[in-house]
Amino acid sequence: MTSPLAWIAARRAELTAGLEGTERRLREVRAARGDWIDEEHDPEGFSLTFEWSAAEGQRSEAVAELRALDEAEARVATGSYGTCARCGRPIPSGQLELRPARTECVACVDDRRR
Repeated sequence: MTSPLAWIAARRAELTAGLEGTERRLREVRAARGDWIDEEHDPEGFSLTFEWSAAEGQRSEAVAELRALDEAEARVATGSYGTCARCGRPIPSGQLELRPARTECVACVDDRRR
């Protein structure tokens, strides 16, 4: 069994690699758009705007998860990692391995969604 810090590091590496690709795509779209921002008269304007919006969304999600991973590392350091923030019960290691920044157990997440 690997450790929580290994799970966090692996997920951080995945996110960082994906973020590099997203940043590259944002640079490409920015270059393709240049100074022209008249979507109504530019046949590629809408698709470039759509790509930009999608890439910005991906970037925002990755940055938020990286922050959550920082918080997870802090919980490891304080000994509170793996404890549900809502009910206080342990979060199964399988759930943490899949989502190392998890702060709630599946039961509490399901209950909250209802």
